[in-house]
Amino acid sequence: MNRTARLLRLLLPGTNPLARGSDRLQGALLTVVFVLATVLVPVMLTFGSLTYSGLVDDAERRSRDWTRATAVVTEDVPPAGYAARGEPGFATTHAAVEWRLPDGTSGTGRASVERGTHAGARVTIWLDEQGKLVGPPSEPADAAFAGVLVAVTGWFVAGGLLALLYYGAKRLLDRSRARSWEQEWTRVEPEWRNQPR
Repeated sequence: MNRTARLLRLLLPGTNPLARGSDRLQGALLTVVFVLATVLVPVMLTFGSLTYSGLVDDAERRSRDWTRATAVVTEDVPPAGYAARGEPGFATTHAAVEWRLPDGTSGTGRASVERGTHAGARVTIWLDEQGKLVGPPSEPADAAFAGVLVAVTGWFVAGGLLALLYYGAKRLLDRSRARSWEQEWTRVEPEWRNQPR
């Protein structure tokens, strides 16, 4: 028997002519799981694409509605330190900033700045329609990463659930087969033991 046929019989136990009904059921379940996992690929790609499109549209809307402004940092920011085990710490942090609105009033808040920035430095900030400080609109690369993450994570989660369902069904079938073997052995063993040798 060639390797392909052996692998097929291992993956699909129901193809063996000596297979029991439970073996055939297990083979059918494995086939269903494989087909569903394959069908999930385009479904998850669609979800990833919708996520990407939604984030890009949202970023474009925010770029249109929000205003880019310049703010002045009002406090010194300590330089980047080192975290545990000598690894560099975060390159950015939040610091107090102040900005002027078009109507002449000023606003204050905390914005993301690079570590080591000194008071008086100018940084770019984003303001919403009410003049409140907001984070920058997401970049297309961020939207692409989120779309890929949704597609891949969704497929792995769904595939994992399918695998767990198959494993649970296989365990139940294994128990049923073990009980059948035990009952058959209980029936045959006295006859077999009394056979002359």
